[in-house]
Amino acid sequence: MRRTLASLAMAGSLALAGCNIDLTNPNNPTPGGALSNPRAATSRMIVGVVATYRDNQAVRIRAFGSYGRESYFMFITDGRFITGPYRDWKQNNAFESGTQWGARYGNYRNAFEAMKIIDATTALTDAEKSGAKGVLKTFIALDMLHVIEARGAIGAVVDMTDDANAINPVVSEDSAYSWISAKLDEANTDLAAAGATFYFPMNSGFSAFGVAANTPAGFAQFNRAIAARVLVKHGSLGCATCYAAALTALGGTWIATLDGTAANRDAGVYSIFSTAAGDALNTVSFTGTSDLFTHPLIDSIPGVSGDARFTRKTTAVPPRTEVGVTSGRRPNVYATNVSPIPIIRNEELILLRAEAEWFTGATAAANTDLASVRTTSGGATPVVAFAAPATNDQFTTELLLQRGLSLLEEGQRWVDYRRFGRLAQLGTLPQDVAGGFTVATASVLPNQECDARSRVGATAPMSCPSGPAVP
Repeated sequence: MRRTLASLAMAGSLALAGCNIDLTNPNNPTPGGALSNPRAATSRMIVGVVATYRDNQAVRIRAFGSYGRESYFMFITDGRFITGPYRDWKQNNAFESGTQWGARYGNYRNAFEAMKIIDATTALTDAEKSGAKGVLKTFIALDMLHVIEARGAIGAVVDMTDDANAINPVVSEDSAYSWISAKLDEANTDLAAAGATFYFPMNSGFSAFGVAANTPAGFAQFNRAIAARVLVKHGSLGCATCYAAALTALGGTWIATLDGTAANRDAGVYSIFSTAAGDALNTVSFTGTSDLFTHPLIDSIPGVSGDARFTRKTTAVPPRTEVGVTSGRRPNVYATNVSPIPIIRNEELILLRAEAEWFTGATAAANTDLASVRTTSGGATPVVAFAAPATNDQFTTELLLQRGLSLLEEGQRWVDYRRFGRLAQLGTLPQDVAGGFTVATASVLPNQECDARSRVGATAPMSCPSGPAVP
């Protein structure tokens, strides 16, 4: 797989000697150059990895929201942002195909190169190295999680080598989840040896929302929260020990009983945005784009108009029609173009615990947790399918309903319905059916990936031309 190392902004110099010009590109430093000041260079590299993850958040929410029937992206001059993920999703060049691929591996490469410098230098203490690697490995795992969430049965590449042009193997979905869990565990071990502070800065998204994840101990809680998410998803795909392991991981997080306050519900770690020069804006916010509309399948949930999650997260607007589909609501999860986007927060932790409890036999505790989400987040008249689920099927129905509203526009719904084998339930809206739309089972590999493998004679992976078809 071909990956490109993103540039780091560093100071450079221009040396002139007569007619000979020796140019150093300050925006494309070499690892050797970074070693001349490894503390400053790796600090910037770590900040860059976190920032690049942030920059990919909006793309994931937009793409997964389309695949999962949370939203239409009604880009006024190009209907392919709808027809791509809704109708043409098996085409390697369709809009949104290849989402969560190249950019994620680019950031993995950034972290990989940073860790090489960290390992090679003597300018950092062992504790400082451990803290840096704990953060970088956690973000590698997060990026790879989004890759496999997008790919499903197609699988993912998990290996990284010094050769940025290497064609590395695609492994199965099960293997990818196992690799991600192992990487998170490695990171957690590193964090335990990191001392009390990091030598690099952590932005306010790691400290301003009720969780002190800007220290090694606090970041370890964040690491365990992501670990729990990965283990729960893997558990639903057949991992026999993962649900029990998820409960253990949750014990190392900031999980707290929901008390009805927004601060408690939303306590977590966030990607932040600002209007400062050179910074990024939240482009899936209500003010950040006028083209993101709520999918009417959300509107059609029985009783949803009385649910506080629906009323606070969506807003009625003049209807818009594009490529034959219409919506009269827009998501308002992120009100302004500087609203933060959660990476993970307490409400999701409670939902993860409920799922893990149910499928490890603690059904009463699971129902209690699920009911607490429904009533504290959904308000006085929340939507409900089964107030007291008694079977796995009933519990799954109720879980998907509550996760769908509690985690609306957080990039979860499509992956949730797929992992429980219920994608068909997302394809029932009459205007979608009339348009020939079908529900994607995966975001196929981009043309560039297929072409790179073809050029070296590698076996075509699923979804590439001449490779196995996507189920």
